[in-house]
Amino acid sequence: MASYLIMTPPGAPADDERARFIADGFSWAAFFFPGPWLIVKRAWLIGIFVSVLQFLLLLAATMPGGFSAALLIHLALGLIVSLEGPLLVARKLSARDWTFRSVVPARDLETAEEIYYSNAEPSAREGHAAPMPADRSATGRPGAAAGLGFFEPYGER
Repeated sequence: MASYLIMTPPGAPADDERARFIADGFSWAAFFFPGPWLIVKRAWLIGIFVSVLQFLLLLAATMPGGFSAALLIHLALGLIVSLEGPLLVARKLSARDWTFRSVVPARDLETAEEIYYSNAEPSAREGHAAPMPADRSATGRPGAAAGLGFFEPYGER
């Protein structure tokens, strides 16, 4: 089951039709084609950099003894983009003042949309973002994550 990050445009209510549902999980397209995937997602600068790096890795693979190193670097690059690419898109939207609304676990996009729009709060529909609850551990300290201190609160890295 995947989780979807929901973000709305600046000043838009929570139930706005332009809300973006970003699947937070592994992307096969990003794994096999990291540079073009980033460019399609409008991460232009990083996408161009990754595409140039992929081209250089292709050139390095033709050199004697360079195939295995180029293959390992290419696989690592694909893995990084496929795992962290969706969060890069969310950070880019956040930098443009989009509002993070919620995280919805669902099997597919249609189910995530149905769950999110059915749970939209009346205060959020009037244009005000619902406050995010503070993370508290069993000790009751604010800011202490429930992950025993191994992970930071979701969305903050």
